Formats: sequence, C-alpha cells, structure tokens
Amino acid sequence: MTKFLFLAAAAGCAILQLACGTRGDRLTFRVKVSDVQHQANSLLKNKQPDDYVEITLPGKLLNPATPVNLISRSQADWSTPEHAAASILSANAAGDPSWMIENYVPSEREAVSKRLSDPDVLRTTVSYYQDLGRTSMTGSAELRGFTLIFIQGLDEDGDATLLALVLSKTPTGWRQTDALAHDDTFEIIWTALHTGGVR
Repeated sequence: MTKFLFLAAAAGCAILQLACGTRGDRLTFRVKVSDVQHQANSLLKNKQPDDYVEITLPGKLLNPATPVNLISRSQADWSTPEHAAASILSANAAGDPSWMIENYVPSEREAVSKRLSDPDVLRTTVSYYQDLGRTSMTGSAELRGFTLIFIQGLDEDGDATLLALVLSKTPTGWRQTDALAHDDTFEIIWTALHTGGVR
C-alpha cells in the first residue's frame, strides 16, 4: 500500500488506455502540472499549472493485458513479479494479515504489521481489494531499481480501478515495498496512469 492507493478508486476509464498496445521497451509518462496532487513535487518546480511534465523509463504496456487470477496461500510464489502480484492481490482480498505481511520486504514487515493491527485499516484494505473485480496486469516499468506492476481491476459495472504495485527483488523472491511512497517521480507515474498520459 502507498499513500496513493485509495485514490485509485477514482481512476475511471482512463486506465483502459493502458491496454492499447506494447510500445517497445520504454514508456513516457506525461502529466499536466495542475493534475498532480502534491504541488510541492520537485518535478513541478518553475512550471505553471497548464505546463506538462514528462518522464521516460524502461517499461512496457501489455496487449492484451494478462489476467491475474487469485490463488490460495499454499500456491503463493514470489519467483517472478507476476507471481508476486498474484500473491499480493490474493492475500489482500482474502484478508489474511500474516500473508499480507509476508508479501512485503523483510525490513518493512514490522511497520506493515502495526498498520494492519488497526481493524479499520485492515477492513478498508480488504474491502478495496475485494471490490477490484477481475484483475489483469496491464504493464510494468522500472524506477530506481524497483519494478512497478500496473494492475487494472474491472468490477461488474465495468468501472476500472488501477493500482501500481512496487516490487523489490530479494533473496526470497519479489516482495512488495513502500519505498516509493513519497517519491516525486512515482507520483508523476501514478498521475499519468490515471489521466491517460502514458505512451
């Protein structure tokens, strides 16, 4: 989970543009300054509200998007980013705190455990993931040594929600991390995903 997680519910259909096609091995994220939530973001320095910010990173969009099926805890496997994503989505939807914690890098597990010990936080998190509907991986990117996995959820009403999982490769496989929770570049990526500014 990141500070941006619950904003995903307002994503709307803009995320559907992610599935338009693979554009090679680099992605450009373009956002209007006024669309960025935190105007203190260092990448907005000396820019006006109608200006744009662009960043280009190694990455790709998937066409078609790859379905992410929920699994049981006994099936959890962190050998690839895709498998880690399935474990994260499944643990959160199942509401299994110990599994949710296990999905994180070891150095963050204590903090995650404290966060999930709050019944309201746990309930809100589980509800969010259960409401995603059918999930699929729509793309990925690399930032500061981390792998970002873009997930789209499509509920029964056809409403789309996006989340970006941040993964780190560890000796025990790919694990979730909050390391980019306050990263300015990550915020630009997040905003671009929700405003259709990815190419």
